Amino acid sequence: MDAELINMIQDKRDSLTGVYERFTTEDFARTLVQNNRPFSIMLIDGDNFKNINDGYGHSVGDKVIALMAEKLKAAYKDKAFVGRFGGDEFMIIAPDIVEYDELWQTCHDAYDQFENFVIPEYPSIFLTITTGAARFPKDGATYEDLFEKADKALYRGKQKGRSCFIIYLEEKHKDIKIHSSDSPTANSMQMHNTIFTILSKSKDLKQTLPYLLQFFTTTLMIDHMGIQGKESLLFSEVYSLSKVKDFSYIDNALIAGNVNKATSVFYLNDVKQLFAIHQDALIKACEEQQLISMCCVEISYGGKFYGYLRADATLTFRIWQHTDMDLILTAAKAIAMVLYFQGKTLEDLV
Repeated sequence: MDAELINMIQDKRDSLTGVYERFTTEDFARTLVQNNRPFSIMLIDGDNFKNINDGYGHSVGDKVIALMAEKLKAAYKDKAFVGRFGGDEFMIIAPDIVEYDELWQTCHDAYDQFENFVIPEYPSIFLTITTGAARFPKDGATYEDLFEKADKALYRGKQKGRSCFIIYLEEKHKDIKIHSSDSPTANSMQMHNTIFTILSKSKDLKQTLPYLLQFFTTTLMIDHMGIQGKESLLFSEVYSLSKVKDFSYIDNALIAGNVNKATSVFYLNDVKQLFAIHQDALIKACEEQQLISMCCVEISYGGKFYGYLRADATLTFRIWQHTDMDLILTAAKAIAMVLYFQGKTLEDLV
């Protein structure tokens, strides 16, 4: 980076990440505009970062943000300035990079850094990024104009399903209207992708299933996730904030009669629902483990039944959302397919 550019930016750093603070980065962009120096701005946002804060706590979230900053600094080195815009959002200023192909490669450099984002202490955390980029003077005559265009490109990337980068093009993106809430469809796509990412980390399900269960407990804040085979609870993960820690096998026969054959799912928002249909044995099994709500999904494929993927809520009831049950169903069927094509049972894994 030449001395002229370095002299344009104040050396004020963000305390958590060590990259430039927001207002310093914005002032630098405005200075480049005033000097009529071509540059690109990239807005980078961590995908579904709220799930990390909610599931692991803000101290872990801060570690993830700091690691994001390190990866961005590694990606851009001497060709761009990295600033933290706020939370898990970063702003990158790349002087003299305005040709589409060069900007495309610049965006891709960061994308590569996050392709296998892993924190050794928290292997179930998988973070991807979405980037929106715009160019001066092609896309705007002021910093504010440029930021608006980059933000539209970022929003388009979120709509597409995240984990991508979008370079603003007037003919494609000018009519985008940004809404404050995330797209439920895009969020669902990302979550489904994460399930398959976890399961594909190893051919050995014994290695990946614990990470999958941890992902569910922390992301959806479920007290307990378990995989039970034909006669026992084989895998079990308890959410760190759950007040109940001990879970055990529930007889498959008690579950099977309640499973919806069309969806392979049985769920209870409140165990009291069972009183009306006089399922005393299942009520007793739930009460013994202080279960108030549960969702069980068949692990089955190709006419073979392997067991159940079980999600439990304790002490207070949980209203199961269709989006949550859809994720659990996807995971159960993916597990079943792997078992089927490997010629194994759940019991073979333990």
